[in-house]
Parts: sequence; C-alpha cells; structure tokens
Amino acid sequence: MDFRSEIEALSGQNTNLCFQCSKCSAGCPLGDKMDLKPAQVMHSIRLGREQAVLNSTAIWLCVGCETCSARCPQGVEPAAAINAARLMAMQQGVPPQIKEVDIYYRGFVDNMRLNGKIHDASVAGITQLLTGQLVENLPLAWKLFKRGRVKPPPLPFGGSDFRKVYRKSFEIEEGSAL
Repeated sequence: MDFRSEIEALSGQNTNLCFQCSKCSAGCPLGDKMDLKPAQVMHSIRLGREQAVLNSTAIWLCVGCETCSARCPQGVEPAAAINAARLMAMQQGVPPQIKEVDIYYRGFVDNMRLNGKIHDASVAGITQLLTGQLVENLPLAWKLFKRGRVKPPPLPFGGSDFRKVYRKSFEIEEGSAL
C-alpha cells in the first residue's frame, strides 16, 4: 500500500478532495510554528512525500484542535490525516522532530500505565523536568497549586486494568503483524 492510501485508510479521509484553499492553514493556531502548514501536509500526502511528512515538525505540533477540519469547505479533516501520519511515524520508529513532544508523549503513556488515567500536572511536571524547564516554571506551578487548580498526583494503584488492556493491544498488534 502506498503512503497516501495508508494515510487515507488510517484517517478515513479522501485527500483528493483537498483543493488547496489553505483555509486550514490560515486557521491553525500553531501554523506559524510548523515547517509544513496543514494544507502543505495534505498536498505532500497526495504527492506521496512520505519522508517529508513523517519527518516534519507539523505532525508533532498539531494539538488536534480540529480548527483546520472545521474550516475546510470540502469536509476534509486535515487533523485526522495529520494524526494518522503521526501514528505511522511512531510505528516506523521515526523520532519526533521536537524533543519536548517526544518526552511529553512518553510521560503521557507512562502516566496512564501507572495510574490508569491521566494526571495532567504529573505529565506536565515530568515534561518540564526532563526538558530542563522545571525551575523556571515553578512559580507558576505553585500559584496554580495554591489556588486549587492543580491537584496532587493520585497513588499509583488504579492502573492495573489499563495495563491489562495495554498489554492485550500489543499482543493483538503483534499477532496481526505476522
């Protein structure tokens, strides 16, 4: 299966419907930080430029707000295609082009595995610690904690059910790869 077909299968989107109006790029809150704007990602997918897409910062900076999808006059969902590209990059072992994103994703999954749910402050704290930004953000974290906006982390006892599901998903994935 070629790159475009694989993205379309994963995302459920027909990339040929995109006629490059760039409304998605104009509305993207992080578009100015991306190397490829959402419209450029869609165009690159259509052209089969797998390495350009999978090695872009765009697929890692997309926060999934779906502003791009809401603005599309053709009903295409660039956010879904970008998410599919991110998934493909992870499956192929392509490291994120932004160190903080890689650390955040690992912290997110580890937090879920440990607690069975996400504790936002723990994920943010681990990300800040491992990226060397913890000290500069401590005053803000303290203010949020004092105002009750940040709750203490839960005890790591609730993750057993999630760990079972997590292990089972890997077993299923390994079985389908054979």
